Amino acid sequence: MKKELKGKNGILTLRPCHEADLDALMLLQEKVFRGMEQSDWFATTSREENIRFLEEPNVILGVYDEDTLAAYGSVGFLGDSADNLGRDLGLAGEELYRCAVLDTIVVDPGYRGLGLQRELIRCCASHALEKKPGCRILATVSPDNIYSLRNVQAEGFEILARKTKYGGKDRYILGKR
Repeated sequence: MKKELKGKNGILTLRPCHEADLDALMLLQEKVFRGMEQSDWFATTSREENIRFLEEPNVILGVYDEDTLAAYGSVGFLGDSADNLGRDLGLAGEELYRCAVLDTIVVDPGYRGLGLQRELIRCCASHALEKKPGCRILATVSPDNIYSLRNVQAEGFEILARKTKYGGKDRYILGKR
């Protein structure tokens, strides 16, 4: 998947990330985390977790302004691992394996207002449905993060549960088929 998007000063390119992009992913995540209005709105993804999202059928999609990473989103099928959000909904067996987790979406503050979060939600969901048609796509959002919550719900996700996740952070679990 490769796609061109309109940026403030030209064309942005959306493409799958590779292991060579890992340092840029981690740096952008740290920059966004440090700049969050509320630090508990965001749960960081470790380097090892991001490596898992770089392996098929999972993907990290990056939005690039030439060689600069402006935003990225990750989605993956996490099987029976503890971080498969389907477990929080009481799913098991084949239902659990058909869950895709929309894990992390970050947008560099300099690129906000371009609709990149919603574009990444759409593209990550499309990727998951292409890999496993009819899968259930799940995500978490802090109930207090009205910006992300509004964007996820605008893309058709519905609140399914409210749980404590990520070391004590309050989260909605949202889903879409």
